Amino acid sequence: METEEIALEEDAVSEEQAQMEAPIGETAAESELETLREEVRRLTEELEAKAAIADKIAAQIGEFTELFPDVAMDSVPDSVWESVKSGSSLAAAYALYARKLYVNEQRTGGINKRNAYNSAGAVGRGAAAEYFSPDEVRAMSQKEVRANYSKIIESMKKWN
Repeated sequence: METEEIALEEDAVSEEQAQMEAPIGETAAESELETLREEVRRLTEELEAKAAIADKIAAQIGEFTELFPDVAMDSVPDSVWESVKSGSSLAAAYALYARKLYVNEQRTGGINKRNAYNSAGAVGRGAAAEYFSPDEVRAMSQKEVRANYSKIIESMKKWN
């Protein structure tokens, strides 16, 4: 009987070990399952954030093409893209760029216009017929002054 008692005791110990290991195994599985759920939540949030960014970009491109239909996206300068990366909208950054470009062109055009007005005109062949210096006018006879009167008046605008 002693062997039977030992066998029964071994069965009881095996059963206790099995019961003790089952909760530990279940706890490990539950822990792993919870880790996987957390990973799925994190990936879902990341995916939603990327989708929101994609929607924002699509909206900005739509606004840009509506406001600037003649501008190709590949012709947008790097300075505009840098501004977009800093948080500005694409349309606003491009509008600021276009305005600065326009103001610069107007300023340059004004300077060129003033320079052209103050210029003595073309130098070289035929230039003498378009412009007379003060000394040339003083050296003219009355007849030459009458013949070149309109050119002399235009020349006088260039004299300082």
